[in-house]
Amino acid sequence: MSPPFLLATIRTRRGAFRFHLSSRYFGNWIGTVNNSVTIDDVTVDQPPQGDSPHLIPDLLRLSGFHEVNSSLPPCHVSHLRWMMQKDLVLRQDFLLLGTNSLARERSWTLIYWNNGNNLCTCSYYQFRRQLLLLYATLLGREIEWVSITKDTSEADLKQRKEVFSNRTRYVNQAPVRAALHGRLLILDGLEKAERNVLPTLNNLLENRELPLDDGSMLVSPEVYATHGLGIAVHKDFRVAALASLSNGESAMFDPPLRSRFQARLVSPVSVDDMLVNASARSSGTLSTKKLKDIIQMAGALPQGVSLESVHDAVQYLEKHQNSITPAAALNAHCINSTGKMIGVEDIIKPLNVDGHDRRNHNTPNFVETEIIKAVQDLIVAAFQSGKRAVAIVGPKGCYKSAVARNLAHSLGEKIELMSLHPDITDRDLLLTRGTCKESGNTIWRETPLSRAAREGRWVILDGIDRLRSDTLTSLALLMEGLVFLPDGSRFKVNDRFRCIAIGLPPKEKSWITPEVIDMFHWIRATPLPRNDMQKILTKMFPHLERAILNKILNLQERLDEIVFDSVGDKESILLTLRKLKHICRRVEQRPSELTQILRSTLMADFLPDWERAIVEECFTKCDIVVTDSVEPDLLIDSFDDLLQSCRRNASNPLLVPNPGFEENSGQVKVMRDILEAHRAGERALLICGYQGVGKNKIVDYLLKNLNCEREYLQLHRDTTVQSLLLSPSVEDGRVIYHDSPLVRAAKLGRILVLDEADKAPVEVVALLKGLVEDGQLSLPDGRILHYGENSAADPDIISIHENFSVWALANPASYPFHGNDLSREMSDVFSCHIVPPMDIESHTRILRSYGKNVLPQLIDKIAKIWEDLRVAQQDGTMTYPFSVRESVNVIKHLNSFPGDGVESAIENVISFDRLDRALSKHLDYIFGRHGIDFSPAKSSMKLYGRSEGRVSTPKTRASEPKHGKTDPNNVPHIGGNTWAGGTGGSDTAGLGGRGGPYRLDLGHPIHQISDAMKADVSKEAIRTAREMAADALKKKLEELDMGKLDWKRYSNLRAQVEEQISQLKSHLKDLQTRSVDRVWMKRQTSGELDENRLVDALAGEKDVFKRRGNPSSGQANDPLTIKLIVDISASMYRFNGFDQRLERLLEAVLMMMDSLRDDGRFRFYIHGHSGTSAKIPLVNPQTTLDEATQLRVLECMVANTQYTYAGDNTVNAIALAVAEATMGELIIIISDANLERYHITIDDLAPLQSPNVHAHLIFIGSLGDEAAKLASTIPNKRAQVCFQSSQLPLILKKIVTNAIK
Repeated sequence: MSPPFLLATIRTRRGAFRFHLSSRYFGNWIGTVNNSVTIDDVTVDQPPQGDSPHLIPDLLRLSGFHEVNSSLPPCHVSHLRWMMQKDLVLRQDFLLLGTNSLARERSWTLIYWNNGNNLCTCSYYQFRRQLLLLYATLLGREIEWVSITKDTSEADLKQRKEVFSNRTRYVNQAPVRAALHGRLLILDGLEKAERNVLPTLNNLLENRELPLDDGSMLVSPEVYATHGLGIAVHKDFRVAALASLSNGESAMFDPPLRSRFQARLVSPVSVDDMLVNASARSSGTLSTKKLKDIIQMAGALPQGVSLESVHDAVQYLEKHQNSITPAAALNAHCINSTGKMIGVEDIIKPLNVDGHDRRNHNTPNFVETEIIKAVQDLIVAAFQSGKRAVAIVGPKGCYKSAVARNLAHSLGEKIELMSLHPDITDRDLLLTRGTCKESGNTIWRETPLSRAAREGRWVILDGIDRLRSDTLTSLALLMEGLVFLPDGSRFKVNDRFRCIAIGLPPKEKSWITPEVIDMFHWIRATPLPRNDMQKILTKMFPHLERAILNKILNLQERLDEIVFDSVGDKESILLTLRKLKHICRRVEQRPSELTQILRSTLMADFLPDWERAIVEECFTKCDIVVTDSVEPDLLIDSFDDLLQSCRRNASNPLLVPNPGFEENSGQVKVMRDILEAHRAGERALLICGYQGVGKNKIVDYLLKNLNCEREYLQLHRDTTVQSLLLSPSVEDGRVIYHDSPLVRAAKLGRILVLDEADKAPVEVVALLKGLVEDGQLSLPDGRILHYGENSAADPDIISIHENFSVWALANPASYPFHGNDLSREMSDVFSCHIVPPMDIESHTRILRSYGKNVLPQLIDKIAKIWEDLRVAQQDGTMTYPFSVRESVNVIKHLNSFPGDGVESAIENVISFDRLDRALSKHLDYIFGRHGIDFSPAKSSMKLYGRSEGRVSTPKTRASEPKHGKTDPNNVPHIGGNTWAGGTGGSDTAGLGGRGGPYRLDLGHPIHQISDAMKADVSKEAIRTAREMAADALKKKLEELDMGKLDWKRYSNLRAQVEEQISQLKSHLKDLQTRSVDRVWMKRQTSGELDENRLVDALAGEKDVFKRRGNPSSGQANDPLTIKLIVDISASMYRFNGFDQRLERLLEAVLMMMDSLRDDGRFRFYIHGHSGTSAKIPLVNPQTTLDEATQLRVLECMVANTQYTYAGDNTVNAIALAVAEATMGELIIIISDANLERYHITIDDLAPLQSPNVHAHLIFIGSLGDEAAKLASTIPNKRAQVCFQSSQLPLILKKIVTNAIK
């Protein structure tokens, strides 16, 4: 017979605490005995009794239990006592505070006798926040829960509007429901709210008053008793809040909010208490030594650790103590100082995972290796130890999602997939809003996550690293078994529910926060070893030649070892398992084209030339030729055969493109490459190339010849997940979702062309991974795209047609393109294809098709010029890739207006670059080599790229030299005598005029007066002008602290590198770090209507708009630290007469100082080294690099070379610079190659290969060929040889370019 009451005993060192609770709170028991609660010396005789028992937390899950004994640390008991004081005695709102690492606290273990008189122990996963739940359970307090995130709005705290029977209905939210019914309102995560959101509740906290949107008013019980107006707030209503703090910081809450709470800090549990508590909760199977070891390791961590996480680790070790060590058990819960997780290498003996029978075979094409089986065992072991949620963290393409899907399939579990992206809110994780098709009422739809939690399925959360931490931690309570839904309902999580979350390893800022750590069991996934790779690929592609597979795997290992400056470039050349599958699938069909397939997969043609050279060197070492060659005739024959084999019958001919196209061998090769992948079964292709190389024409021409229907989407900055998947509209008061081109293509088997795919946010395109790789994608209207048969029982499941494919078109991510790095983020999901710049023969053929009236010789010349422009861009001399589109426009102009001349036609293309002197000069040089002259006599061209104006006639006589007024708008002024910086005028500082005191260049076209007009200036005016110029120079030199002799020496030295400085500044201008893109600011009261909130707008909510704004978090790129390490040893002075190495060093340093001065994108240091010191500071970021300072730096360098003792500290200087550097710094070492004299070897230069910094050595001097030999032996192109100052700007530009990415 069930007892009439419950007796809960908390045993501690201080004695026993007994809770007498009315049994009415649990099950169907009726009656009470001694309806009071006592904790320590605090007693409450009549605790509140609400009318909704289902809102009381059921942590105890008591049903027929006889006795409950809960072992708690003394501090936890004191917390319970304090909460009861504040809640029921003093009737105050209260706040529990704690550090992030203590966000999670398991409060107790339940020990009871069941009806069979067998002793049972149940451990429950509690958070620090669940001290509140324990308190509510023991006190029988009904609760309402609000998980605070940055998306929490006023509507979440007061009333949400719904549409019912064509009218707006106001639905009370958790705070209002709690106030009306006397419940305990729990605000979880107070510190996560956006500014000025929580003040909505200030008056409710202070005076128990709150105006509601429906026009009613909550008032305090006293006000209601006095006036009888409003709606009375229940006397037992209380607010309990939770918040986390960082060590060393006080709570940064708005003072009006902070002052309304009573706060208590939840301190760490001591090691002794932790050991006592763990011993009490242990099952007794763990030896005392192992228990002490694991507790001591956890307690030794300086950041602290939650008691609950330690209990999880102990329980995990108890179940698998023969297979893992105590350290590994802690790693599985990220209880360490390094963030390490448990991995396959931590398994000592096979895990005992009996009880999880494999009911089904593996999924198709899934190859299970020993390591993959071990990872699956780790997942099962985590579930067996009581965890509902496992997180698998590893780099892209290392089998994470495949293992999760296969494990669920083999165990016979139903599985849901939820692809995550940054725009998902905490609400979207659990429910989405819509309208009923029949009634138009607003409704809530389940998401894959909430459906899995309710029905007991498995769910894969793919991309948890993309979510904000506050959004992710809003799921903490769900992972513990309780779900509070946005519609006000709640349910207990089904016992069979399991979650496998997948994420990438953290980078600069870890997404794995302390609160996130406590939510999951953490498993580390690493790339498979070669043997496993070989086993998988051999079984999947049995016809692939063994020798070729070995070459591919050899290349994979070599690419893994190389060091790149750019992390992005390094990621893009890694051959993940997913990439290897793409390669093998195609090479199995065309083994002779191994090189081209590899180059396309690696996007090698778009790598910087140094990195490309490193990759090609790896090719050679793996016995893979650098380039393929296929006979053009064979290409055409095989292309025709491919077309025939892939033709379709179009049901809607209007969707079949019909472009104009001039066939040529170069583009036929690209089309054949695309068709090969398409026929091999690749579902998604990434077709990448520079602008104007014919990507769209190639794709459209292919689809025309295939008779294939096309769905087209143009992507851009504002493309959202919603717009990619569905197109919502409001019709007759209902939100109707129309299929997007993507959905139509998937349903009907068409090819979806995503144009400008790199312009959309990467996370939007990344959503296709679930569709392409996992075969499942959830739509905003609740439907699911799924590979497989249509489900008659579930009309919301849409079968994806077997002929569906995605062809994405993109530009490379390098400057000057402004798109996102799609190839780095998504290249392993797509089969990659490069559309290269056209060869001269194909280019000429296309130009001739547009220039029927243009001489063939001129067309040939244009094609050759464009080839030279291509080579200049490839070498890095120019950044802009001139394309066929522009050459075609030149020919079109000449074809229609031959009298304008070729110079005029070309000018239409290169006018963009005419104000860049260095670039314009180089362009003139390239065109001049082909006989095209842009001199002023032939066109409106100008000197050094400056736009030349006409002959000017001054409006006034030259009589009063002066500086002139400054025009704040910098408008060009011509022929006058008022404004400084004008041209062709009189008296003022400027260019091209007369009588002014000195030159002043503001960048405008120069209008020149005649020599006769120049002579028409009085001697007095000339004398006055010269005096003004002398005074200005004197003043300038005084500002610079330089005498005339200093100025002359500096000017002479600078003149030697003036052009190089101009070039380097021009190059560095191209390296503008991509400014932080403005983002959509959601939940605005004005702006553009947010298509994700159409239902809220229909219901009458206010914050349904979005507008562009700067992100609130500091996402802007930090300045790049550049350290220039220069050799100022005696050898530089000694051998300067031999090869001018010291002069070249001074020129290089001057060039860097002048180019980087006042550039906020860089933090610039110069350190010297000599025989006496490995670090001689010369320049730091606070140094003002004016001309006087630059000269002093150079003189200091010369003095060191002249007076220092002989010796060399090159190695020590490099090692010291690398050791002191922070992640991502650029270190450029300029030295001579006089290393053999000091017995310096390649091994001594190993710090150059550090993966944490970008270190480069430039040799500017050498005895014999010592420099060249040494540079060629240093791996990863980390050393260069430069004996001419004119080469330095390009070398430095390339180094800085790679580092700044």
